[in-house]
Amino acid sequence: MKKNSSPQNLATHLSLWIVSIGAIIFITVLSSNYFLSRLLLETYVSDIAKTTASSTVRSIETIFNSVAVNADSLAAVISTTDLSEKQIHQNINAFLKTNTSVFGMTVALEPHTLIQTLGDFSPYYYKKGNEIAYSDLADKSYQYKTWPWYSDAKKLNQSLWGDPYLDEGGGNELMTTYSTPIYRHNSDTFAGIATADIQLSWLNEIISNIRIGKSGFGFIIAKNDVVIAHPDKSFNLHKLDEKKLGQERWGKYLQIKNIRSNIYLNTRCLHLEGNCWVAIETLGNTGWKVVIVIPEQELISEINALTIKISLIALAGLIVLFIVVTFITRRLTSPLAKLANATKDIGAGHLDTELPDATRNDEIGTLTKDFSAMRTSLKTYIAKIQETTAIQQKLESEIEIAKDIQMSMIPGSGNASIENANFQLFARLKPARSVGGDLYYYQHSEDQLHFILGDVSDKGVPAALFMAKTVTLYTRALRDKLSPGQTLTMMNDVLSDNNDACMFVTALCGDINLKTGKIIMANAGHMNPIIQNTDGVHEFSIGGATALGLIGDVDYPDIDFQLNDKTSIYMYTDGISEAHDINSNQYTDERLIELITKNDSSDIKSIGNKIINSVDDFAADTEQFDDITLLIIRYDQPAS
Repeated sequence: MKKNSSPQNLATHLSLWIVSIGAIIFITVLSSNYFLSRLLLETYVSDIAKTTASSTVRSIETIFNSVAVNADSLAAVISTTDLSEKQIHQNINAFLKTNTSVFGMTVALEPHTLIQTLGDFSPYYYKKGNEIAYSDLADKSYQYKTWPWYSDAKKLNQSLWGDPYLDEGGGNELMTTYSTPIYRHNSDTFAGIATADIQLSWLNEIISNIRIGKSGFGFIIAKNDVVIAHPDKSFNLHKLDEKKLGQERWGKYLQIKNIRSNIYLNTRCLHLEGNCWVAIETLGNTGWKVVIVIPEQELISEINALTIKISLIALAGLIVLFIVVTFITRRLTSPLAKLANATKDIGAGHLDTELPDATRNDEIGTLTKDFSAMRTSLKTYIAKIQETTAIQQKLESEIEIAKDIQMSMIPGSGNASIENANFQLFARLKPARSVGGDLYYYQHSEDQLHFILGDVSDKGVPAALFMAKTVTLYTRALRDKLSPGQTLTMMNDVLSDNNDACMFVTALCGDINLKTGKIIMANAGHMNPIIQNTDGVHEFSIGGATALGLIGDVDYPDIDFQLNDKTSIYMYTDGISEAHDINSNQYTDERLIELITKNDSSDIKSIGNKIINSVDDFAADTEQFDDITLLIIRYDQPAS
């Protein structure tokens, strides 16, 4: 009897531990599940509401965008082609037939602008059954130039969606109009408006298909507070006000009405008990709001039921685990001698050594199992190290490829030199890591030299991606022939949109007229350039605005001045001026100006290399902490 007492004690003790821990887990799950579920409820409902709102907006925007593209294309054709009245009629008819979503289209021209001999002109084609019908909106009784679809688009000088309205002559169908300006070819002269009308009855079907539980629903509100589509059609075309919503809900609505970003809030339900979660998303550039409403009480009851099911599953799993462990503990054992010999081989690195079977039901069996688990873990750990090493090598290879791709976006791949009759140019870029965030770019076209130099916040891969986006936007600005100030304004608007990482880039941008020496520059939070001319070497102030990407809607002014003959402009990033030696002393702007002063500016390639070598020598015993970029342009006035 005493021989069996040890395994019985081991099994008994382990069983008691399992029963005790299982009881604690069981009680904890039952008592805390409800409270944990309530904490998770907001995230769960938020995801449902936001996903439903986003998918609804995408479905609607697909059709709206198709209609807008149709109208924009019609406006482009009318403005860029020398068309007769008949051809304009034919184009409207053709565009209307190609888009099944469009109900009607017109081209309303400003008198004597696009066609000098033509006064009021607004042919309107629309679908009537299976036929295309025609109406002349230039009729004096209609006065098309006074209607919002014409006057608002003209006044704002931009494309827009109008407020929904009932087409009383078309079967009381709810409709809206998209208006886009027409300009004379290669001119900013306003020439008229192209429109596309779309029926909105299909919005009721989309809203009716929104099913969130038993009582969740969605609806759409126009920017003039009118309900466009609601599952209860009695709400349609009724305007929201404080009387209908109540003071609290009306106050919240007024606060978020003009906010274009997505809104998520919890408020008292209008026609149900308790609170509702509400997700609001703006529909494109219409100013309309898609609203998703989910009652809280219904979801709470569903989560309570789910919590009970999870608790039962956990309890069943605990029972199964208890049975399995109890069975295994009665079979775990092994002779100590075999176990000792096997562990010596394992300690010597022979991880494939076979361990004795755990046939006895005592502590030795447990020890054998632990050693087996240890051997498996060691093999897995070694395999993971090998796998990690291979992944690291692959990552380094991919980063090297990324470096090559990044440098290929920069003229000269980071090391450029040009000698021309009217100018010399030297550019050098040295990333602090394999890839970096500094950038330069230039383009020489006829008598113009366009250039930009910038410094992205942070370093490494995130900065490299931001840099690539910046260079791409600059090349787009060159294609659009924007001035330096307009270029930085456009780049800032794009970079600041959805910039959750709060990254930014400082930049100097400019154009030089190589015939006259006139230069236009703009500054986005970057250090001023250094000018070298017959008067000496000095820092030249370029007034500007904040760095690109921080905040939107910032205007960057164009600063113009005259370059005299044999004038050099030095632009650089703080990787030069803030380079430090082993004593943490910085290179400084003053040291750079002193170096430029001591050297002849006639050969900027030579002085550019001297600057880079000087910075390298200064920081010779330290690791380069920031990207280094230098751009030098020397202007040589052409002979008369």
